[in-house]
Amino acid sequence: MVTPDMILRRLPPYQDDWELVVKEQYVRDIVKEICTAHRLYADFYDKFSDLFYNTDPETVADRLYSFCKNYISYREESKEDQTSALPTGILHRGYGDCKHYALFSAGVIGSLNRLYDCCFEAYYYFVGYRGAEEPYHVFVSIVDSDKEIWLDPTPGSGGTPTLIVPKPI
Repeated sequence: MVTPDMILRRLPPYQDDWELVVKEQYVRDIVKEICTAHRLYADFYDKFSDLFYNTDPETVADRLYSFCKNYISYREESKEDQTSALPTGILHRGYGDCKHYALFSAGVIGSLNRLYDCCFEAYYYFVGYRGAEEPYHVFVSIVDSDKEIWLDPTPGSGGTPTLIVPKPI
């Protein structure tokens, strides 16, 4: 079983530096920041993604889901203080919200594809529920050739990763 200490030993020391991306944040700013952070932090995930390695996307989803549930406590951020974080920051603090779960999960999956050609992709889903005018939640979808798995460790998301098999056309 993967633990935060196993990962943190492979990463540079935590700096606890914060940078304000945008003073007044809107949904488009948060989406842009997540996409930018995904690219900028890729090298960090390459240092430990092998700990989650498997060629079966359901196994990877289960491992990431369990890791996030066990080691990253959910703490919703206020509208004024929306952040992204390096994996070092997420694990050092031990908490995050849906953005941090999504960044961590998609970061690992992206690295597995770069380093091991796992042949499944991670996509960010930005959603709003119950008639919301704008998205306020993000989770990761893992797409393989014949299935899609929704990976959302956020409390209230329904439990384990959700397998969605497309209906034949």
